Amino acid sequence: MENRIEYNGVGPIIRAGELADAVVDAIAEDNPDKEVDVSDRGDYLRIHTDRRCLLTQATLEKHLGYPFDITLLEREMPSFTGRMKTVNQQFLWYYET
Repeated sequence: MENRIEYNGVGPIIRAGELADAVVDAIAEDNPDKEVDVSDRGDYLRIHTDRRCLLTQATLEKHLGYPFDITLLEREMPSFTGRMKTVNQQFLWYYET
């Protein structure tokens, strides 16, 4: 019998650039117990963690080095994987069965 590890990656798909790089670093900080998987597709990055992925405005601003309204992230996020909630200046992507 083969051992299989179930992976349910969730998170944003962001246009490549300064903002995407800051999102990767912020997600890593906001999810210290998770491995952050990043797939560079040239024009965009797929950023995923297993089952739950949190991104807070405060951490994103820290990595950008300037104030940023997190609701503007949607302009640079053509898609995402999983379900998404936005509340209290944060994005939460999650897997729901």
